[in-house]
Amino acid sequence: MVKIKLCLILFFLIQNYIQAQWLSYPFINKQQIKIEEMLYSDSSVHTSIKPFVLNSKKLIENLNFTILPLKKDTSIGFTILPLINNSINQNSNWYQSYGFFANVYYKKKLSFQTIFNQYFISPYEWLIFKSDSIGIIPSIGKYSILSNNIWAKTSLNYNLHWQTFPFLWFDIGFGKHFLGEGHRSLFLSDNASPFHYIKGTAKKWKVQYFVLYSFLEEPRWKNFNMKYTRKNSTLHYLSWNINKHFSIHAFETVIWQTKDSIGNRYFDINYLNPIIFFRPIEFSLGSPDNVIMGAGFNLSIKKILHLYHQFILDEFKIDELRNNKYWWGNKYGIQLGAKTFLKVNNSTLFYRLELNTARPFTYAHSDYLRTWGHMHQPIAHPLGANFIEWLSQFSVKYKKWLFELFGVYFRQGEGTSQFNAGNNIHRSYQDKRQEYGNYLLIGSNTNVKYLSLSINYTIKPSWEISLFTKGETVILNKQQHKQKNEYFIHLGICTRGFSFDRY
Repeated sequence: MVKIKLCLILFFLIQNYIQAQWLSYPFINKQQIKIEEMLYSDSSVHTSIKPFVLNSKKLIENLNFTILPLKKDTSIGFTILPLINNSINQNSNWYQSYGFFANVYYKKKLSFQTIFNQYFISPYEWLIFKSDSIGIIPSIGKYSILSNNIWAKTSLNYNLHWQTFPFLWFDIGFGKHFLGEGHRSLFLSDNASPFHYIKGTAKKWKVQYFVLYSFLEEPRWKNFNMKYTRKNSTLHYLSWNINKHFSIHAFETVIWQTKDSIGNRYFDINYLNPIIFFRPIEFSLGSPDNVIMGAGFNLSIKKILHLYHQFILDEFKIDELRNNKYWWGNKYGIQLGAKTFLKVNNSTLFYRLELNTARPFTYAHSDYLRTWGHMHQPIAHPLGANFIEWLSQFSVKYKKWLFELFGVYFRQGEGTSQFNAGNNIHRSYQDKRQEYGNYLLIGSNTNVKYLSLSINYTIKPSWEISLFTKGETVILNKQQHKQKNEYFIHLGICTRGFSFDRY
């Protein structure tokens, strides 16, 4: 019966098939405000799903994307853009990245995109790049050490996009995805390293739905130099633009290890179904896998003010919540945010205020190969769990100038080797935890205040190449430790759309 219904739905969609222009755009830096503002002007775009796939001819023309010139008189096109991000600070620490973005498309139905980058980094303090002892830089990956203690990393992301119909397309590649309207995401973010994936997307009427099959890796727990171990995940995401002002989102994912006590599972056939809920499957199989669910919304007020929300649910028992004893297994997180776009004369003003929090042990599981992470980094919020974070962002765009003020304040409870506070999502929740008393920020508290002010001047608008200067201050407070203050002043040149954001 299910197969018959699917065939009827597909037949209906094919009957409504029409030729349309489309544009597949690579993952956009979430601070590229001017593009995001334009996308909000079209209610057919699902702004919580990145990278974007657009099929509105009017929107594509208004955006004037130079990286994908759509030509009506040719079936084959090729575009290449340089990617640059160089900076140096007053301590002679420097960061360099050189590369290119390339796109080849055929008949506006098939395209291949690649982003190549070669990184060279003079190691900063952990407060800047937050590299850990296993040699992984968040969002970039595992680095190698060259002479004079220089970090190096070669990165090659790619995506093959097949637009089978205007309402259906497929992607296969190696890269990143982002779900949400915020600077952070509690579902899926660009915090972790790139990963291999297969993605199928359907869009009809006001609904966009996709299934993402991800192939993730983890270094062995406490044996980080050994060969990395594979784990997989299947993710479902639904975005419904109910009207021009209100949209809702639904999210679920399951993570499992490819080898367990039963044997080799590889890609579990039970999780291949693109339209089914995982929790009933997990219970029916007696599965130990990790299932995480979530929901959210976006409310637009006169296309100026946007209120957004995410709720993530890992595990929950109502009886334990009523007991009010802070049971460890009540694992959930919340995001609340607001952002606004204003036009004042020839200037564009943007402001964001956002709150993120996650209870202890959220995203964690009994084994590190079933956590919602990749390459020993959280794949949702970079802090993992057991934290509360406020962030604020204000920017002014005037002609070729961009002024930006960005601030973060967060508190996080941290554990020790003898006590598990639930902040490290890769640590088993069975390891040295207490059954009750796991309130938010339990453990030794770390407080961090971060503030940056940057000024950018665009020297080549079509390539988004800018000269910039940036000042940063970081204040770190740990219990029973002396306060640590750090100040940095940077000068550099970058392509704005692909620059590396530290916070």
